Amino acid sequence: MTDRTTNEEWNDKDNGQEPMIKLQPGGVAPVLSYNVPEPTAYSGRNFIDLQLHDGYFLPTNPGVNAGLQVSKGSASAADSSPVEVLRAAQQSGERLTSRLANLAEEEVLRKASEGQKLNIQRTMTGALTYSFVNTSSREEPVFAAAPSGLEADSSHTFASSMRAMRATEDDGGIIGMRPRDDIDPLPEEPDPIIVSVNIGSPAAGAAVSGPHTGAPVEIRGYASISSGLGAVGKVQVQIGSGSFQTATLSPDGSWVLSVVLTTPGPITILAKATHSTKLITASSRITVHVTLAQAPDTEVPTVTITSPKAGELLNTKGGPAAVIQVEGTAGDNRGVARVEVIIDGGAPVMAESTNGFATWKKQVSLLAGNHTIAVRCYDAANNVGTHSIAVYVDGQPPKIGITSPLNNATFAGTFSQGAVIEVFGTAEDAGGIDRVEVSHSENPIFIRAAEKATGDWSTWKATFTVNSTDTHMITARAIDLSNNVTETTIAVKVSIMPEVNSRLKRLILVESYRMSSYLANYGAGRTIKTFSLLPGEKSKISIRSYNQNEVTAKSAATILDSVTDDISAEFEKSIASEQADQKNYSESNEYKIEGEAGVSWGWGSASISASTSGGTNAAREQFAKNVVNNTQKHVAKASARRDVQINTTYEEKRTSTEETTIVREIENINVSRTLNFVFRQMNQEFVTLLHLVDVRIGYFTIDMVNGVETKQYREITLPQLDALLSEVIVPDKRIEVRNAILSQLMNIFDYQDRHHAFIEEEPFKRKDGTVIPLSNYLRIKKDYTSTYSDEASGTTINVPGIILAANRHVLRTDGIVVEALLGQGEALDNYSRNLQLESVREKELRNELLETEIAMKRLALQIMTNKDEAAAQIYKVLNPPPQIAEKTEQQGSTGE
Repeated sequence: MTDRTTNEEWNDKDNGQEPMIKLQPGGVAPVLSYNVPEPTAYSGRNFIDLQLHDGYFLPTNPGVNAGLQVSKGSASAADSSPVEVLRAAQQSGERLTSRLANLAEEEVLRKASEGQKLNIQRTMTGALTYSFVNTSSREEPVFAAAPSGLEADSSHTFASSMRAMRATEDDGGIIGMRPRDDIDPLPEEPDPIIVSVNIGSPAAGAAVSGPHTGAPVEIRGYASISSGLGAVGKVQVQIGSGSFQTATLSPDGSWVLSVVLTTPGPITILAKATHSTKLITASSRITVHVTLAQAPDTEVPTVTITSPKAGELLNTKGGPAAVIQVEGTAGDNRGVARVEVIIDGGAPVMAESTNGFATWKKQVSLLAGNHTIAVRCYDAANNVGTHSIAVYVDGQPPKIGITSPLNNATFAGTFSQGAVIEVFGTAEDAGGIDRVEVSHSENPIFIRAAEKATGDWSTWKATFTVNSTDTHMITARAIDLSNNVTETTIAVKVSIMPEVNSRLKRLILVESYRMSSYLANYGAGRTIKTFSLLPGEKSKISIRSYNQNEVTAKSAATILDSVTDDISAEFEKSIASEQADQKNYSESNEYKIEGEAGVSWGWGSASISASTSGGTNAAREQFAKNVVNNTQKHVAKASARRDVQINTTYEEKRTSTEETTIVREIENINVSRTLNFVFRQMNQEFVTLLHLVDVRIGYFTIDMVNGVETKQYREITLPQLDALLSEVIVPDKRIEVRNAILSQLMNIFDYQDRHHAFIEEEPFKRKDGTVIPLSNYLRIKKDYTSTYSDEASGTTINVPGIILAANRHVLRTDGIVVEALLGQGEALDNYSRNLQLESVREKELRNELLETEIAMKRLALQIMTNKDEAAAQIYKVLNPPPQIAEKTEQQGSTGE
């Protein structure tokens, strides 16, 4: 890409051709975005053998959330000056007409000197305007000229022409409106046309009542021409915000309209009188209050039984009857009067309620057998809603027996295996058995037995292990479908034989890690292809990526952007090859947590003491290096397989292939410049954090049991540490070992060599927050997090635990960036360029003509909607039908 002159860059921007992506200085790909979505995460464990001497271990281990208002008392009241009224209006923040906004204080003072008072009022659109009212005589108030066609209130009239009045002062200094005798009279002008209308019935503020279907009302009034020539053409009445209705107008000016008012409350009635020939109107407005009778209540109330459930099995709990609480809900449009409960068609009893029966309850007793519970809900109009359910009361408890082993039977076992006891029995119930559970005194928690077949408990079986020499009690219980319970207990005698000779014991720090990958920067990478299109030339492009083939997509997948079994297996295999102690690492993969195998990522060892933690930190550092190195190799290998191909053709060809490609056709629509395309593969950067999230203590032994080598392993959490040490460490070494383990976990160093104390010792607390004495326990610090800061973007990432490694990896993606650049050469001369401009101008003029035609049609529709005959005549003159317009043009051309 070559540098451009300033003028050429300006031309590109002016033509909307600013490149979408620009390289940063030095050819570095630009950063388009940065975000932190949900990460891709893998979990693994690292084992650190604490290398305790055999002398530390015991010889045996037995198991283990208003605008301006113009009114009296305001700035427009009689006691306020005209200027104060004007200022209050103009500074009110209300919407003003331009007349009021431009009204000068000098004009107001001049009008006041002539006896005309400033009156602020609202237009029909709600804006504030003004008029001047004459206060020195009974003449009609004088208004500023109003635009033709606007309404005038019945108490204020817009005059089409004003009478010339001459002011004079009498002896008292009062300004009058009578003509002065010392000035020649002006020639008389025709009286202005003034239309008046009023509403005589109903009276303003009247109360109108009727049935719930509506109140019939006759609206009457009188309309006349109080000044000027002509007559009243029509009277229209508007009820509320409804459409205008034409009233019946009599020759004497009286009018009437019969309506039915169906909406209760205050209703505005507006009467409008229109001159027969002029677009002059007058209006009168009143408000009446409508009261309608309440409609009869025919809606049936609703009622539902929510407890017990339909078909539910109930039990007597050993008593003569089942005492239950019948509960439910009820509702009605006007309120519930009462709810009655009926058992088996008997006498109804009133339910209890504290909230208008929205919820209700009633306690009843039911003997064994089938029962029907019905409820009836009544409203004030005696409408009834009903609901009923059927339930069954089981009065007989289930039967259960243990058939094997017999009472006081004997069992034997070893410390490593314990004594395995199999318990067999029978159970039955008329209503059906839900489950059978078994427990023993060494572990009193009941476990579910295994039934003969699904739902068949006629015979059952349970198996468990006992690890101590003692007489143990075995308890079996049967629970039927109505929750009745029956238990039976037997005793067995267990002997555990100490036949194990110790050969090797280990205490191990089991550290759980999470490798989280977050999306970081992304931008354009390597250039894949470039090509150019001449003016008007077309081409087809096809894009083929590694994701279009299952084999290549699988080989290009990584642990950074996908979570699959194949990827994790490949990654773990790579980690395994880096382990120095292959024997112990292989053995660690067999260690189990609560019966589920955990993934092992590393094995290390450390010689510990109560005062140092260097050994375990060195083991963690080596573990982190192994994981990081394998991640880099894994990512580099997959990224190299991510290939994207761009193919271009200038003629259409059909090919047969098993792969799917994306084909697009592009065209250079410019008539004067070439169009150059640059295809670049998108690169995605990932921030990968390896962080320690949990620590447990593992205890491992290799024992000879009856001459056979066996491996035993178990893990405990930190609160169980003291119990484990008391079981496996000799008494005089327990404090030393405990302090040494705590020292390793209180002195952990992260990837920036910052110190972290990962554990804490906390006491239990009572409900009131006070500490329970001697209740301290060890735990991983609650909600412990670490922060990774990205210096390039200023973004921070919070992860649980302690970050031991932080790396950045760049992967190719199947995305591409296409940049289209116009060529610098201009191929058109001035004549061709002007032809292009005129072609654009022709289309603009055509669009303007169409917009004008649409506006005229909208105006015609508006005139038709308003039924405005006068406006229609004017429209007809301005827009004659095509035949008339053609004839007029012909007459003009012949000179007729």
